[in-house]
Amino acid sequence: MSTPGRRSKQRKASSSEETIVLHSARSRSGRKIRRQGTGKRAAKSAKLYKQGYHRGYDEGVRQGESSFGLVFEGVSIIIPTYNQREYVLQCVSSIEKHTPAPFEIIVVDNASKDGTAEAMLRKGGMVRVAALDKNRGFAGGVNHGLMMARGRHIVVLNNDTLVTPGWLENMMTCLGSHPEMGVVGPVTNYIGGDQQIEVPYREVADMWSFAARHNRPDATKHRETERLVGFCWLFSRELLERVGYLDEGYAVGNFEDDDWIIRAKLAGYRLGVAGDAFIHHYGSVSMKALGEEDYVVVNKDNEQFYTQKWGDLHALVADTSRLSLHAKVSTSQQENKTPPGKTDSPDLRQRISTNGSSDVTHKLRRSTDFYPEGCFISDIKGDVYRLMRGQRRKLNIPVPSGISPVLVAKPDLLGVPAGEPLISAGEVQGWSLEQSHVHAQPVQSNRDALEEGMIIAATNERDIWYQISGSKRRRFATPYAAERWGVQSGHIVHVSANQMRTIEEGWPIIAPPQLLNEDL
Repeated sequence: MSTPGRRSKQRKASSSEETIVLHSARSRSGRKIRRQGTGKRAAKSAKLYKQGYHRGYDEGVRQGESSFGLVFEGVSIIIPTYNQREYVLQCVSSIEKHTPAPFEIIVVDNASKDGTAEAMLRKGGMVRVAALDKNRGFAGGVNHGLMMARGRHIVVLNNDTLVTPGWLENMMTCLGSHPEMGVVGPVTNYIGGDQQIEVPYREVADMWSFAARHNRPDATKHRETERLVGFCWLFSRELLERVGYLDEGYAVGNFEDDDWIIRAKLAGYRLGVAGDAFIHHYGSVSMKALGEEDYVVVNKDNEQFYTQKWGDLHALVADTSRLSLHAKVSTSQQENKTPPGKTDSPDLRQRISTNGSSDVTHKLRRSTDFYPEGCFISDIKGDVYRLMRGQRRKLNIPVPSGISPVLVAKPDLLGVPAGEPLISAGEVQGWSLEQSHVHAQPVQSNRDALEEGMIIAATNERDIWYQISGSKRRRFATPYAAERWGVQSGHIVHVSANQMRTIEEGWPIIAPPQLLNEDL
């Protein structure tokens, strides 16, 4: 690029000579090309060059903008890493050697000090590199990669792994085995849970022959599971749009993968293990680098946060599954005009398990289905919306005092249909968490007296809070979930236990993930 002083010297050049400096991307040395000719010819040449340059630049910007967000029919493989240059180099090399195209590799470097980002940039090819300015941990690194991903399918992969022949093809087969199959993982030599298998090798050099034998396609080795460790996940872009990003409230690593898997299960997805897909895992390289003392502290803090966020997890998942099954039965009855309550049709179960599985859209849910009615959310630009009856309605007026919108990611926001903007302060002040809902005595009237959006608790279970939404009672999964949405004890309307039992249950309300990266 020319400096101001250099430009002034060019202006003083004689009329018989014109200097044109090529763009630095075309000529590193910045050498000058001198063209002889009359002043008019040189000026015309310079003008044409500038016009051509600007046209080319504008066209490049236009194509970049038009292609942003486009999905390609391939797989985006996301590898977060921190100070593990040699491991990630081996990992990337194994992908390039044993993965069928089309794919892209996204290495997210969490501000490593060992030259990881530079080594990846030199590698080029199908590797895209994001060099973060600070260590955002596993969740933050993965989220940044998810934001960059362009593939129809996505793999999240630890940096201390080696993929093997057939790994991705066999996992894809497992993923496509059922319409509700959402996330698939491989088996390996070193991991927690039931994805670990016995292996005959002790040295990596002997691993390849074992993997070649093990990875022969065999659908009988595919099975469902209740948990998938985040060292290797395969899922679709559609699932990402429904479930959203990882929770960055977990420091460094551990438990954020369990958190995300819970949300996938709540959304109605199944988890699968491709037993015929083996990859080698060195094992917790980045976490071990913390040292034993720091590792224990990080793990304990993350476990406490996990418990605080989810509470009785098994009960939450079981209740959601029960509500989901009830919704499936109700839908099937309506579609077949079966009278309410009549569920003894001989082919009802078969219809649910076969015909119903061909269209899973009514069975699967989005993260926002677990957000409270009337809540205020914002995007990174600062625009504020209110979720109302399944729509996001933008506030075209200043946010009233006392309301703190919750930041959500773009996939969460865009997954909700847009409604009419809110332009009246009266509509916004109808927020269900106003102090006007405080009652000193329990509400003893019938259920019709309970307003939409009201926060209630039974007099005999004052610590369990619900919201009235769509004439149903929706339980806050934990006090932390209520706190994240700004609900306080002063907002609670107490009702009798009998009255509470007359209200049908709806989807639980969970806490939204914390997002510390403002680019999301």
